[in-house]
Amino acid sequence: MNTGIIGRALKEGKIGLKTYNIRDYADNNRAQVDDYPYGGGAGQVIMAEPVYRCYQAAVYDSYSVKRRCVYLSPTGKKFDQRMAKEFSHEDEIIFLCGHYEGVDQRVLDEIVTDYVSAGDYILTGGELPALTMIDAVSRLLPGVLGNDSSPDIETFYRDLLEYPQYSRPEIWRGKNVPSVLLSGSHANIEKHRLAESIVRTRDSRPDLYEKYERKTGLIDKMKRARIQNIPASQALLFSDSEILFESDELYLVKDYDNRSVFAGCFEKKGISNSVKDTGEFTDLLSLCKSEGYEVYLLNLPETFAGEDLENLVMITFTERNPLSSARVRDHGKTGQYLREKISGCLSAGRTYYEFIPFSDDLMLSTAVSIGLYSSPVIKLKK
Repeated sequence: MNTGIIGRALKEGKIGLKTYNIRDYADNNRAQVDDYPYGGGAGQVIMAEPVYRCYQAAVYDSYSVKRRCVYLSPTGKKFDQRMAKEFSHEDEIIFLCGHYEGVDQRVLDEIVTDYVSAGDYILTGGELPALTMIDAVSRLLPGVLGNDSSPDIETFYRDLLEYPQYSRPEIWRGKNVPSVLLSGSHANIEKHRLAESIVRTRDSRPDLYEKYERKTGLIDKMKRARIQNIPASQALLFSDSEILFESDELYLVKDYDNRSVFAGCFEKKGISNSVKDTGEFTDLLSLCKSEGYEVYLLNLPETFAGEDLENLVMITFTERNPLSSARVRDHGKTGQYLREKISGCLSAGRTYYEFIPFSDDLMLSTAVSIGLYSSPVIKLKK
């Protein structure tokens, strides 16, 4: 862990790492930590007490009240990029590396919060999976990579595998770099790379390609009420997201990156009376309430009257060019704030939107005055 990007992050204090040898916490003179399994069988099992003592030492050295203990085991949930992002929000994580036939189940029941597997194969111990996970999580933390946007534009971005990359020389053993990459046209380059990602994903990972196609289809349906559905379409385009529910008129999208859930409908005029009388609404509301993230109802305000709700306004900027200085000149700090936020979103290729309280009269009036679109939004209170 002391080399490369992770090694630099350790030296700069971006991340911290401390290792504990379970043998140091054995309660016998031979530092024995394993014994024969009760009930018979091949191999040895790591005993509960040394593991528990080692865990207590790690907890004692910890500065975080909230911590997770991850046990590396083939019986666990398979590790993926979504889990790496989830772990990146934690202050600290303890990795327990199994060996031999495993660890006494009693201590696992006592200390483990997550059972995680590196994949469907068998290793001699949990150290290599722990290294993999530490690397995957660390690179998502601020400042670890030189370019903070790098984690978002690599493999698995938008459920697509990364496009082929090329470097100098322009011709290598008779093979040319694709001419579009030498054209200087950023728009054409992006189109080319997207097409290459689609082909590579379709051929190598049909499971990911199926997700991509489904999200693309949902985004197309959202265009009927494009402005109201901007938060959900942005989540499908740029975030680690999942479609939880989709019908002829309704949808529910979960944004894992921003920890939000967006519910909405496809038509500007809202949902039809026939749908209101079916069980779709009941199913949608039940799904909304079962989620642990913030839930936003983007264009369904009349549907959920009487629930425990908070009224918000979504302001969004739909033009392709940033706000000019002239348009915000008479609106002080609020106008300048909006101009900077919009410019930042546009430079990242995204559409600016923001949820604000109805009571924020200054922000709302400023946004409307300089040409932003406003739309009512309902937030389900937890």
